Amino acid sequence: MSLLKFFLSEPPGPRPLENQDPLSHPDIAAMSLRQLADLPSIYPAPKPTRYESQPLPRCA
Repeated sequence: MSLLKFFLSEPPGPRPLENQDPLSHPDIAAMSLRQLADLPSIYPAPKPTRYESQPLPRCA
């Protein structure tokens, strides 16, 4: 029975980084929405759609 507990228990020590949520950090949890908006993004900016990349027609 103790052998089964050994293999089914979690290993001691810190959890691997891929299982940790970066937004659960206490410093980030204490930030306001304005401070969160100022954080750099790790995602690239979206590419403009074909409608956004076409020039607007001249208006009268």
